[in-house]
Amino acid sequence: MPVITISRQFGAAGVPVGRALAEKLGAEFLDRAIVAQVALRSGIPETELETYDERLPSLWQRVAAALTTSSPEVAMPASSYADELTHLTTHDRLMAITRSVIEEAADRGNVVILGRGAAFILGRQEGTLHVQLHASLDARIRYLMSRSEEIPTERSLDERSLRDLCRSVDGARADYIRRTFSADWLDPRHYDLSIDTGRLGVIGTVEVIEAAVEASAA
Repeated sequence: MPVITISRQFGAAGVPVGRALAEKLGAEFLDRAIVAQVALRSGIPETELETYDERLPSLWQRVAAALTTSSPEVAMPASSYADELTHLTTHDRLMAITRSVIEEAADRGNVVILGRGAAFILGRQEGTLHVQLHASLDARIRYLMSRSEEIPTERSLDERSLRDLCRSVDGARADYIRRTFSADWLDPRHYDLSIDTGRLGVIGTVEVIEAAVEASAA
């Protein structure tokens, strides 16, 4: 069964595409579930980790500071796995756990994995399909204006603020992939499909990915 990773620009409809695709394929959908597993294994509150790879550096710095000072609420759980990671830096520790969660999901198969650098973690493993979703900035603004639940609560819905948000989140994602995997996040050579969701919409995008899954299985 296929393992599909989805990398997406902020506002390029990654969540609805991932969910709709998983539903049509009868597959597991991993987005917040990855965060929950990393939080569980690391002992870091899920609210701090949920977008550590996709937010501006300030949030990541707060997480790192909490770990460095060994705050009780973020202490590593007592386990042999956790003990093996204590010599690593905070970033490497979280990446090791994230990698483990994603690789375990891929081993189970029939899963759609959204974000978290999954395409770079799994590489060109047999049975994987890596998808990149992008759209023009104007199209992403229109999408976000209709999906207020995907916008951080501290942000307003005016067009200027949303443009700044798109640029800042995309910049943080690009920096995360560059620093973690030494790769250009938007380079289409890392993906099997690069789709403009602003042109195709959610339904059209899901149909294209479905066709690619069928073709790769033939």
